[in-house]
Amino acid sequence: MVDTNNDEQIRLLNADIRGEHDAIVHYLTHAWTVAEVYGPRIESIARDEMRHLKWLAHTVVSLQGVPDLTPRHAEPVAVLKEALVIDIAAENEAIAQYADHRERIDDPRIQALLSRIIVDEKDHRRQFQEMAEQTEGTAPDFEAGPNVAVAEVAQHLQTLLGFEYQQILNYLFQYFVAVHGPSLGMNDEDRAVEEMKHLGWIAEALTPMGQYPDWRKASGHRVSPDSPQKPVYQHVLAWAEQESPDFAPLMRRILAHQEYQWHNADASGWTVGPLKDAGKKA
Repeated sequence: MVDTNNDEQIRLLNADIRGEHDAIVHYLTHAWTVAEVYGPRIESIARDEMRHLKWLAHTVVSLQGVPDLTPRHAEPVAVLKEALVIDIAAENEAIAQYADHRERIDDPRIQALLSRIIVDEKDHRRQFQEMAEQTEGTAPDFEAGPNVAVAEVAQHLQTLLGFEYQQILNYLFQYFVAVHGPSLGMNDEDRAVEEMKHLGWIAEALTPMGQYPDWRKASGHRVSPDSPQKPVYQHVLAWAEQESPDFAPLMRRILAHQEYQWHNADASGWTVGPLKDAGKKA
């Protein structure tokens, strides 16, 4: 493995930040224009990329670097099928780049973070491939023909869009560099958001079975590699692979996320509420 210093690691991670930033602007552009039928689904993928960018920026700051938040650009696309082909290619490029950077970075914590991100990128590729298989190219129903009044308002809206985009980047830069502590990758808020996504996916799989989510099932066990929940995740995955092929990819993604949490989260146990004592006993 190649030994890398902080400057080289920061350079590689900033390339990853630019890649995530490119993905965000492309996916949002596609979701808001040609991909109306898949808009919410593609927006959800874009939010995943936003979280990746955040984790990578935290990591750059933890290495005493400055995250690269240079504004990006997305070329307009008029046909949905073409947009999805571009998005699949972007995911393939991201997966290859992360795998390459994982080999070139010698910090095991950063390697684990990049592996965790690759899990999402592979699932994004799967989703875009599904969308591409299900759709034929359709152009957006934009109003045709010149309209001076509309064009003037559109120009003003473009100006506002640019202003809002720059403000977002300014606030993010301030947060990453001046506010957030120098912690690597995910923080506890990120982990909570991630577990909320898992909860939603699991509840959606449970409901068709005639069941309602039972919020009393929390065990209070700490996050750890020997978590007693691990065999349960594995059992459900084995069932899904045989009986629920649509749910199986999500279950594999959930388990991969949990593996990252079990081995990398800095869990000190529960600190508040009725789960505090249970956490101590776990």
